[in-house]
Amino acid sequence: MKTNQFCGEIKQRKREIVPVFFAVDDRYVPYLSVALRSLIDNCSLKYDYRVCILIEDLSEENRDLLAEMACENVSIEFVGVTERLRSICARLHLRDYYTKATYYRFFIPELFPMYGKGLYLDCDIVLTADAAQLYRCPMGKNLVAAVNDEIISDIEAFAQYSEQVLGISRHEYFNAGILVMNLEEMRRVRIEEQFARLLGERTYSVAQDQDYLNKLCAGRVYHLSVRWNKTPIPGTEWRGRPKIAHFKINYKPWRYVGVLYEELFWKYAEHTPFYQQLLEERANYTEEERARDRGQYESLVALAEDEVEKAHEEQLTTCKLALAEG
Repeated sequence: MKTNQFCGEIKQRKREIVPVFFAVDDRYVPYLSVALRSLIDNCSLKYDYRVCILIEDLSEENRDLLAEMACENVSIEFVGVTERLRSICARLHLRDYYTKATYYRFFIPELFPMYGKGLYLDCDIVLTADAAQLYRCPMGKNLVAAVNDEIISDIEAFAQYSEQVLGISRHEYFNAGILVMNLEEMRRVRIEEQFARLLGERTYSVAQDQDYLNKLCAGRVYHLSVRWNKTPIPGTEWRGRPKIAHFKINYKPWRYVGVLYEELFWKYAEHTPFYQQLLEERANYTEEERARDRGQYESLVALAEDEVEKAHEEQLTTCKLALAEG
């Protein structure tokens, strides 16, 4: 069934719509398919879930494979962001495995003026609970609802970066891979405009778009339980399974065996068009690629430490200038 037919049915049924946004390119489609499978398998018939996948350029084959996952109350459509990217593309900061898709979430408020609220979800996740539960969390006038980033709060180099460079407490810094977005309030404060301005003023290289979001939303964040965005760090198991497992950094079950919560990933992966491809990716992942992953993580830690050192030097220079002028 075509997406526009789903949209027509949604209007007729008049059930509450839960808008869910993903951003993807061809490389991340297999992981997105797993996230979608988990969302669909845990959704409630009380709601209609409108899944909007933000893209710049996606192959027809991958579009078709994802669109075929739609079901009775889950529609899937693709929304282009090429025009939005054009004005800021040259200023986007990218490194390692990051792509431009990570910045697409800034365009959601203006691209979807019909919604007052929405969910943004990364591709490298699985849900074990109904996404509508997350969507209905009480936000008040906060710009986002999100979970404290475990990597930032637990790794001292990143914690220092958050506090010394961004000026945000390690306990307040949130992970932007799972967001409840107050789209109405974001439009009111012109979040996309603010992002474009800040992008021209400062370069945040450690967590890139996530750093910008933390700066722009500081003080207006509703903090959610870690169950809604659990990083599979060994030894940090939640009592019972998480509502969302987030396979970020090097905790990726399609590359490594023994990742915490990997059974959840493979449970849903088995029922996607990419199951065999994902199994082969893990089986063929080389020592050289594993060494590259370790190197990228070590470089990221070093980058955070360098940024903290630069911040200290800037503060020292500012103090010296103030003393000289005084």
